[in-house]
Amino acid sequence: MKSFTIVPAARLVGEIAVPGDKSISHRAVMLASLARGPTRVTGFLPSEDCLCTLRAFQALGVDIEVEDPTTLSIENRFHRLFPPREALDCGNSGTMMRLIAGILAGQPFRSRLVGDASLSKRPMGRILEPLERMGAHIRAEGEKETPPLALEPAELHGIEYELPVASAQVKSCLLLAGLHAQGTTRIVEPSPTRDHTERLLVHFGVRPLREGRALLIQGGLSLEGRDFCVPGDFSSAAFWIAGAAAMPGSEIRIRGVGLNRTRTGLLGVLLRMGAQIEESVEEASGEGEPRGSLLIRGGKLRGTQITKEEIPNLIDELPVIAAIASLADGETQIRGAEELRVKESDRIRCMVENLRRFGVPVDELPDGMIVEGGHPIRAARVSSFGDHRVAMACSILALRADGRSRIDDVGCVDTSYPGFSKDLHKLSQAAVESAPGWKDYLSWVQPSPKTSGGEQEPRRPVVAVDGPSASGKSTVAKALAKALGIAYCNSGLVYRAITWSLVDKGVDLDREQSFKSAVRSMKLECRIEENELHVRIDGKEVGQEVRSPAVNAAVSRVSASPWLRKRLLPLFRKLADDRALVMEGRDIGTAVFPGTRFKFYIDADPKVREQRRQKQGESDSIEERDWEDRSRKAAPLRCAADAVFIDSSRMTVEEVVLRMLEELRKRGFPLPKESSVS
Repeated sequence: MKSFTIVPAARLVGEIAVPGDKSISHRAVMLASLARGPTRVTGFLPSEDCLCTLRAFQALGVDIEVEDPTTLSIENRFHRLFPPREALDCGNSGTMMRLIAGILAGQPFRSRLVGDASLSKRPMGRILEPLERMGAHIRAEGEKETPPLALEPAELHGIEYELPVASAQVKSCLLLAGLHAQGTTRIVEPSPTRDHTERLLVHFGVRPLREGRALLIQGGLSLEGRDFCVPGDFSSAAFWIAGAAAMPGSEIRIRGVGLNRTRTGLLGVLLRMGAQIEESVEEASGEGEPRGSLLIRGGKLRGTQITKEEIPNLIDELPVIAAIASLADGETQIRGAEELRVKESDRIRCMVENLRRFGVPVDELPDGMIVEGGHPIRAARVSSFGDHRVAMACSILALRADGRSRIDDVGCVDTSYPGFSKDLHKLSQAAVESAPGWKDYLSWVQPSPKTSGGEQEPRRPVVAVDGPSASGKSTVAKALAKALGIAYCNSGLVYRAITWSLVDKGVDLDREQSFKSAVRSMKLECRIEENELHVRIDGKEVGQEVRSPAVNAAVSRVSASPWLRKRLLPLFRKLADDRALVMEGRDIGTAVFPGTRFKFYIDADPKVREQRRQKQGESDSIEERDWEDRSRKAAPLRCAADAVFIDSSRMTVEEVVLRMLEELRKRGFPLPKESSVS
């Protein structure tokens, strides 16, 4: 099973062009296959969904040549379709099944449409009823009007049909059926929906007539082949638009994206939430598909309410809206979106379950959800539930988690956005590489100005290294300090020393008063000698005794004390008064030195970390330790928003340190003339 491992990122930076629009790619292949004369389609999306449409029309006798993955030459040389030798596989695509059913309903031959397990659960009743009224002989073989669909030869006639709900797929199915019907087909929409089919019909020479909410098409008209360029998919761009808008410091530009007003409802929602988005339409000829560029700058968003009237124009974007609502201040309500329950998955249930795993308070409603934003995002392992948009939406949210997250069952992403993971890496990695270098880290002695977050920078340069147990941070931090020629401080040594003293004295750790009294009576000394931290308690310097089984069993409870952590902050910070240092622990970048500009978060795959613990002769559960560290009330383990995240799973210590030295150089750390790893 394919999965994504998502590492945190403070922001998204860069410029991309998203792949071709999936909805338009489907329709371009279908209409070009029905047209007289050749058509060259460029910008085609070579996703699994769209390739199913391509293969289906090849099976129906249309000559389709794939010049390159995104360029097709299409010609129906015989001006008709031929019976397919076997069932036409629609894969995971509800769009394909519903639209091609409209085309095949009026053909003089039998056909059968099948799909994968997910598509086979999706209801088709909304197209069955109007097609049967037009004279089609169509039957759903699954339970509750679900696929496979069997179609017998039939002659269609035009009807007047009022859509019970706004649906671009049902509307398009009936328009395509109307092409092969006798007379006029009149379709009445309750509210506007995507108009890609109408625009493409005009492009290929057939103009539906618009009368208010009604759309009319005359049967028997011929389409004429004409070259067509598919714009970038707005629904694919939506993940970057929403993600960048919700991550302060982000700046991305998306070029060549479709800007059809029936698709860009997301922009209005984000602007209402406080997003900074600049839109530039670069091509809007006639009644074709408008395209252009979007510039998105990140900032803090606020919650909003999304009503039923808005849903048709942002139905595909609701999963990512739910994800970034988790990052906004306040409450976001999504109502009137019951259609989400019959997509590739029950997107309401799936997103609610995943948001809860990320630690987001969310209430599930019959027709939507209520998301309470502004809470810390917890690293999590979640499932896509076989739904590409759930997988990508959760990947965006995982960028803001307090550690590495995992999205399982992501093979479905290839149905719409095969290059998603590469673009995710590109935009998040560019953010790291473009981080401003602080050239004027002017003084090693004088107090530095406050950071943008209001935190005072330490008097001397401090490199903060955080991470979970067995991530390799201690080894790496020690090697980094040596390479820099500065002091190395393991904050965990102080907590272990205190724990050893408490255990040695037989203090009951569950009695808070006894615990506090014992700590207050300790004479705790921390000093740096020969660039290493030394700890004395009551005149005795601690050594290997702090690694005893008794200390191992109790140190998590001791270090979780909010009172103790607050008490030790001045002691840790005082160490940076006289010298530069590398300090590692669980909350160095978030609580001890939040004002330092040099932060790293080291993590590794849990299985790798388990193996490291075993080599160290320790057997405590990594998952339990992570849960304790991340869920404690005082300074929980999390990746600072401005920290550099490094996955050490497949890296040597030397490789990690070299990466850190390069990042420090970019950020203006006063490196020695020769920094090497030995």
